[in-house]
Amino acid sequence: MRRLATSRSLETRRAKPCHGRSLRLCSGQACPAVRPLPCGRGSGGCRGSRSRRAGRCVVSVAAGLLGLAAALLAAAPGARAAHPEAAGTIVVATDTLPESLQVARHYMEVRGIPAQNLCVLHAPPTETVDRKTFQRTIWDPLYVFLQRWEGQASVQLPDGIVRFRVQSRRAKYLVPVYGVPVKVSGYEDVQTMHMSRAAAVDSELVLLPGYKHKLVGPLANPFYGATASAGPLIGEQMLLVSRLDGPTPQIARRLVDDAVWAEEHGLKGRAYVDTRGITEGTYAGGDETLRRAAAIFRQAGFDTEVDERPEIWPLAHPMPQAAVYLGWYAEEAAGPMTANDFRFQRGAVAYHLQSFSGASIRDPKAHWVGPLLAKGACATAGAVYEPFLNGTPRVDLLAQRLVQGFSWGEAATMAQPQVSWQICFIGDPLYRPFRERR
Repeated sequence: MRRLATSRSLETRRAKPCHGRSLRLCSGQACPAVRPLPCGRGSGGCRGSRSRRAGRCVVSVAAGLLGLAAALLAAAPGARAAHPEAAGTIVVATDTLPESLQVARHYMEVRGIPAQNLCVLHAPPTETVDRKTFQRTIWDPLYVFLQRWEGQASVQLPDGIVRFRVQSRRAKYLVPVYGVPVKVSGYEDVQTMHMSRAAAVDSELVLLPGYKHKLVGPLANPFYGATASAGPLIGEQMLLVSRLDGPTPQIARRLVDDAVWAEEHGLKGRAYVDTRGITEGTYAGGDETLRRAAAIFRQAGFDTEVDERPEIWPLAHPMPQAAVYLGWYAEEAAGPMTANDFRFQRGAVAYHLQSFSGASIRDPKAHWVGPLLAKGACATAGAVYEPFLNGTPRVDLLAQRLVQGFSWGEAATMAQPQVSWQICFIGDPLYRPFRERR
């Protein structure tokens, strides 16, 4: 059955809609214990732990050497200058997988990110963790790291908490890399989804600066539809989160390499938009956003092909020079992108809307995110569990913000209606496919 819609679930491409209304490093020394903010849990529960474990997120001698090496590289003739927003970018790796640290180091070197911006967790290198493990190995130590990085401190008094800061810097971007868990378990079925604490790890981390929030069901994204890239909201209440991940660490590293290449040479090629030819009913809104996205890319100068047939493009359909792909709705990757000789253009943006498109982003053969990345996509997104249609990215907003010159991290978050929910964005959040706003 298809699960999709404002409140319908996405599922298979061809079946009729169901009635359930759903869419379906631093290797650091241990930090001294810091008392996390207390949390009064309500019926839905909230983020917060009484644990005093801080995790392993302190800059070490190794990180200092990394910073020195980066400085020497930057001073070398012909070296690439640090990205303008590198100083506000936090990179998150896990020391339980050597490749995670390698991806983190590569990204930091390419973008010129300071060594002290690397937080190394001791999180399991699995895609899925339970809520308790997420709290203990990801949320709590990362929150302590962020507080210290921003120069914040808090004191628990009898009548409340007093917070103060000794530095003025704020983080804007958070970049988990290959090896850091992708989703929090708890999903049972579509009918109970809104009562579940299952979520994408990154969608939870968006709200890290606020420390605690309701865990059951989605929350409205305060940055949704924004037209400015900065402001007090970012850093104080939320972060822009997109990860460098995929089926292999080599693919994760390629995401930043291709992003830099496309920024220097321009995103070139054609746009392909696969609608379902729906003009009325519950699912018409999904098709309409795709049509608007097609018009935006066409106006931006892309030769754009739009498919209005109910079925997706067949395997034999020619799709040369694919720089943009947007489509729905098939449970598993299919069509021209799965051909042996298919390859996306460098820097390509590709997204297929489906309930579990990101259920296994490190599998090159399962669902959609892994296969798209394996075929060369540079930026994509996927749902780790059923998000419902109104919990998925608005592709027309995503297209518009990218063409206007916003970064991938900015555009993705501006286009995402809900947080603490199911969507995971993959790609360098600093990536700007369109360097000049149009």
